[in-house]
Amino acid sequence: MKKLFIILSLVFTSNVFGQTYTLKKCVDLALKNNPTFQRAYLNAELSNANTADAKARNLPQIQAFFAQGMNFGRSIDRFSNDYINQLYNSTYGNIQLGIPIYKGFQTRNLIESAKLLQEAETQNVEADKNQLSVNLLKAYLDVLAAKELSAAAKKQLENSEIQLARQQKMMAAGTSGKLEALQFSNQAASDKGGLIDAQYNLQIARLTLFQLMNIKPNDAIEFESIIPYEIGQESIIEIAVNPVEFLPEYKSFDLQGQSFDRRIKANQAENLPELSLSGNYSTFYASSNPERSFFQQVNDTRNGSFSLNLAIPIFSKFQTSPKTQQLKIQKKMLDNTRKVRENTLQQDLESVKLMLNAFGERYKNASQQVEISRENLNLVELRIEAGTINPIEFSLAQANLERAISNQIQAKFRWVLQKKLLAYYQTGEFDFL
Repeated sequence: MKKLFIILSLVFTSNVFGQTYTLKKCVDLALKNNPTFQRAYLNAELSNANTADAKARNLPQIQAFFAQGMNFGRSIDRFSNDYINQLYNSTYGNIQLGIPIYKGFQTRNLIESAKLLQEAETQNVEADKNQLSVNLLKAYLDVLAAKELSAAAKKQLENSEIQLARQQKMMAAGTSGKLEALQFSNQAASDKGGLIDAQYNLQIARLTLFQLMNIKPNDAIEFESIIPYEIGQESIIEIAVNPVEFLPEYKSFDLQGQSFDRRIKANQAENLPELSLSGNYSTFYASSNPERSFFQQVNDTRNGSFSLNLAIPIFSKFQTSPKTQQLKIQKKMLDNTRKVRENTLQQDLESVKLMLNAFGERYKNASQQVEISRENLNLVELRIEAGTINPIEFSLAQANLERAISNQIQAKFRWVLQKKLLAYYQTGEFDFL
């Protein structure tokens, strides 16, 4: 029983405190928890309600009316049409029916406009999802880069501490002076400060990622490393496809433009004649006629009517023209916003291509610098052991290696980011989802 408890405890601990999140899992959590993205869903639900409201306008209008009153003073008897002066009760009931038949297809255009806006909001949800995925990708890569930079800073500090310990032994043996030991001690302290900064940057990067996922930061959560491509080895494949044709935000612009066209037609329909059918059915009871009972009077006074109505607007154009002009201007503003977005998209696409090549070349150069700097540092350490070099040369070699490793790590993850963004711009999809 005790062994079973220990095993279950280990399993529980590994599940809770040893979690590893993939990039896809981070995106899924953000889509589920991020309040900014949830607002896009609420806008889509609102557009669904607006569509239902537009459809409801095409339904017949039916209403029932009942009234119970008390009459006193002089009045006309509803049965004899004589003047009477008495207190009596009256009950009145009425049912009315109104059916719109035609008004320049106004209702149809309003329904189509609402449907188009509903589809546009669906595309906006996808656009917000893509933008959130891009933000998650950047934050995720920042965490991985900060983690590698922190590991490199830690390794550099360990190397400095090894050299410091060696110098302290040499000083104790009388083969090295206190000045050299102090210089190595200063180098170790400087590297420790670099490690503190790297760890702080890692914490900030992790915090940003947790905030995008809208979950509580947890130091026990690790993030899966992304195996990079052959950095700088792949050539850019030009695909003759305009991302405007398949990215959801531009589909939304098209749908919103079509919706404006429908709204303009619906507003212009206010200038056309309106044809409708109406019906009425009513009855009443009055206590001033005691000769007939309640139900007899209700039966005697039943009456109804149907009518076909035609309403012809005369001066409505003066009211609808400003509204039509407003809608046309709003559509032009929408078209202008689309053009601005298209220009920005083309600039981003060209920038991604340039940066992909640039970071690929920078990574190659930084990798060569790392090899040279590491070999140089190894030679310097050998000369330190032989006592033929001073600590300043070690500090310089250590700093060169640190700078080369930092450049290599940053170039690697920036290249990966540009590679994934380029794939998104060319296909409209992310390879990590």
